[in-house]
Amino acid sequence: MKKLICTALVLLLAICPVAMAEEAGALDYSFTFATTDLDGNIVTSAEIYAGNKITMINFWATWCPPCVGELAELAGVHTQLQEAGCGVVGILMDSYDPGAIETAKALMAQNGTNYPVLALSEDLYPLAQVINLIPTTVFVDSSGTLVGTPIVGALVDQYVPAVKALLEP
Repeated sequence: MKKLICTALVLLLAICPVAMAEEAGALDYSFTFATTDLDGNIVTSAEIYAGNKITMINFWATWCPPCVGELAELAGVHTQLQEAGCGVVGILMDSYDPGAIETAKALMAQNGTNYPVLALSEDLYPLAQVINLIPTTVFVDSSGTLVGTPIVGALVDQYVPAVKALLEP
């Protein structure tokens, strides 16, 4: 039942018209949250954003082949961007699905995931609504304000240039 609800939520997010950043003034939206990591530890947005000029947030699900396919590359992006002041975090969209967290942990281990992955929580719903499909990657500044343009799809080659453009004065 939970899998059905989670799938319906993801599909609803995919078909709902979502205003893009420039249309909705998303640059004025700041996202704060408390959720858990995949081990059940409480994590806050302040902890995630602290020390980062930009935080790259990748929304994914265990049942999404493109999402899983980019995990290893995202680990490389994370390593590369850390030095530039960018953090990477994943949001597991199907974390409410029984077994999804265990599946995600196994996939992350197989792919060398070296960045935090968080469970979807009610606090994250407003941030999750800026996406149309998964995988989608968004960028926030150190206060959690949405910046730049979301990247829809497993387009790993676009992440580093997008972050570098956001870090330029």
